[in-house]
Amino acid sequence: MATFEATDTITVIEGYDAVRVFLEAVWRRHGRPVEQIAFLLGSLKWADGAPVDPTSWQDWQAAVQMAVSAGSCEIAASR
Repeated sequence: MATFEATDTITVIEGYDAVRVFLEAVWRRHGRPVEQIAFLLGSLKWADGAPVDPTSWQDWQAAVQMAVSAGSCEIAASR
């Protein structure tokens, strides 16, 4: 597994895929018990170059914009 530094950057698309893969890994680790996560994962999958649910992509873009606007220090401080 690769090691990343806090200052490493990824693209918006890589971030989207990373959160999708992360959620699926957590879902599998917990025995897939929650239907809502399965529904969310299904809507995040790619089909014909876009997420199955276009609203998911819009929500992701809004989240990225909020994160960029707030800055990583503010986001880390709110955890």
